[in-house]
Amino acid sequence: MQAKGEDAYFAASNSERGFFSYYKECFDHSRVERVYAVKGGPGTGKSRFLREVAEAAMARGWQTEYIYCSSDPHSLDGVILTGSSRCVALLDATAPHVYEPSHPGVREEIVNLGAFWDVEALTPHAGELERLAQHKGAAYRRAYRYLSAAGEMHQARNALVEPYLRREALARNAQRQLQGLPRGSGFSVRPALIGSLGMEGRVRLDTYCAMARELYLVEDCHGAAEYWMAELLRLCAEGQMPIRLSHHPIHPDVVDGIFLCEHGIAFVVGRSEECHYPHRRLNMRKFVDTAGMRRVRSRVTFADRMGRAMLDGAVEAMEEARDWHFQMEAIYTGAMDFTAKEQFTKDFCQKLLDLQSE
Repeated sequence: MQAKGEDAYFAASNSERGFFSYYKECFDHSRVERVYAVKGGPGTGKSRFLREVAEAAMARGWQTEYIYCSSDPHSLDGVILTGSSRCVALLDATAPHVYEPSHPGVREEIVNLGAFWDVEALTPHAGELERLAQHKGAAYRRAYRYLSAAGEMHQARNALVEPYLRREALARNAQRQLQGLPRGSGFSVRPALIGSLGMEGRVRLDTYCAMARELYLVEDCHGAAEYWMAELLRLCAEGQMPIRLSHHPIHPDVVDGIFLCEHGIAFVVGRSEECHYPHRRLNMRKFVDTAGMRRVRSRVTFADRMGRAMLDGAVEAMEEARDWHFQMEAIYTGAMDFTAKEQFTKDFCQKLLDLQSE
């Protein structure tokens, strides 16, 4: 679990269905009034640009949400900045999370950091860049095949275990956790993933744990936690509670975290030894007929073991993709005029923040 010390999350994931994006929901126009789509190749400083704009906004009192890259958790994919009367977003609009403006100039603007690279310096490397891109793409395709297989093993495990879940007791327990909470101001969902699988392996952010006034750690047993979380989500909708929702990074239909925005209560699937924040444990073992499962236990164990092996293969492939990516990045970095780019960043911040004060 990584502590960023920020309001941080992921807005996409490397999943059993390939690259899975929540950009549309995260940058919904009903909340974000203007979007700056940042373009440029690897090594052009997109993440640094996002960070510097966010820091300048924070210095002026804006609230900032940091959206990290699901493949490289050290890099930013976007930031959402909320001032006293405006909410704007900046995002990395390059592949695989391509974002094309639907109302260019009206709601969206393109920020082209590729304007600061020397095309003549890049031209001799055209063949090498194409070769590196092909290798990187092949590594990602291999990773997604492994993730697809992991998804199949997940479904196989669930099919074996489901007959042994105590569904009614599970539902009653989920209902008990929300008992006594007042009805919310209106059900709404903001995707804010706290987990990813990428070049650094499995990563989890501590955002929900750090933000929560009251934290519940849902300790899984044979997949029962995902059924419990699904029931909790249904109850939140029934109770008209606005929430932040964390989808499982590999299995998008599975919920692994819910944050009740109006109550500061978080429910996160995880193990106690992984969490140093004060919390209450919700152990799912009591909702599984483990004795009855004896007849299928070996098959459940096999599905789990094969699933983990597939995930290991996906991580290995993404580590290879990282090596190809960094080689591409070095070429682009060598062709960049960062002095001009940094001046552009200062001017951009000045213009953006002056608009807020008008």
